Amino acid sequence: MAFNHFDDGSASVPKDETALSPRSQLVSDFFDHMNAQDLAWVVMNNYNGLPEIIPSDIDFSIPPSLFYRLDAFINDFAVQVGARLVQKLWHGNMKCAYILATGPKGKREFVQLDFFTAFSTKGAPALIAHDDLVAGRRAMKNFHVPRPEIELVFTAMRRLFKNDWSARHCARISELTDQISEADWLPESYQWMRPTLEAAGREDVALVRARRTADWAKLRKTGRRNLSFGQRVANTALQTKRLATRLRDETGQLIILAAPRSSLGSAALDTLELVFHRRVFVDAPGGIGLFGKLALLKRRKGLIFVLAGSENPNGKAVAKRLAKLGLADQILHANGVLDRDLLGLGLPACDFTSDASAIEAIMTVQAAKTEKAVARGGTQTSGSGQ
Repeated sequence: MAFNHFDDGSASVPKDETALSPRSQLVSDFFDHMNAQDLAWVVMNNYNGLPEIIPSDIDFSIPPSLFYRLDAFINDFAVQVGARLVQKLWHGNMKCAYILATGPKGKREFVQLDFFTAFSTKGAPALIAHDDLVAGRRAMKNFHVPRPEIELVFTAMRRLFKNDWSARHCARISELTDQISEADWLPESYQWMRPTLEAAGREDVALVRARRTADWAKLRKTGRRNLSFGQRVANTALQTKRLATRLRDETGQLIILAAPRSSLGSAALDTLELVFHRRVFVDAPGGIGLFGKLALLKRRKGLIFVLAGSENPNGKAVAKRLAKLGLADQILHANGVLDRDLLGLGLPACDFTSDASAIEAIMTVQAAKTEKAVARGGTQTSGSGQ
């Protein structure tokens, strides 16, 4: 992809960190850690408020040489700043995310860092190479961002994949368009995007959405053209290995909650959504079908609470079966009292006295799972090459 670009810049602008929250401080420290590697990298989008404001996960494009040793790199950084690695998510070919916990006990905050070495989506691989993503990068505070031409195309492609064009996305396209001075900046292979980009620049959300089906088909076709037959076969094989690894390593957790459901506040549950994607409460008996679904959910970043308090008498029987099957991870109970039947399950038990202590117990178990998964290796980021 031949884009014209601006000169590189150095991200060394002094910054005032006196008022940073723990998670913002962690992100700022990570930017400094990245800068010390003497490698070309960028934060791809949603960067305007960083590190003070972190609207969602942070997307990084990094070179393959760093990606292949990313597990050790993230672990070393976490140790240096006193953070904990609580999740590793292998999203796709040369795509991986890590969730770090920072801050003191009782006041944990979480940050998700996403890494890739080229922009691609499911069904449309090899869309923009890393070298194009970082060419002409611009300095902002103590990090780097892509030039507007690249961010504009990147933003449009993500919206086509996610099928979620909104007024906010169109407004961003308009802002980026105003930053581009050359009229012929869009490569020939992406000229089919011009009508959509122009409509987005006019903030015509209805037209952009109407064009999505045709645009998505063209984007997928473009992605396939960028890979040879051999590369497509290798990508399919890699995805099979990745799925096997995702089934091997649990990114979710099943908790026996020997307390009222209301004992966990909504704020705590919302905080845990930064670590787990799905939240399920089980309050009724089930057969092998239910247990199979829960086992799969534990490998798909699910947070499962089996209600086994006094208000749910059926919960004990469910808890016993789950423990026998090896699906239960721990018991959370309140008021210092744990039912004798549940105590006999042999599971780790935590008497939580607040939302903060419950979060700490859940985070501790998940961090141990992640440490085990990283130690097993066998992934693209394990440091053993491709």
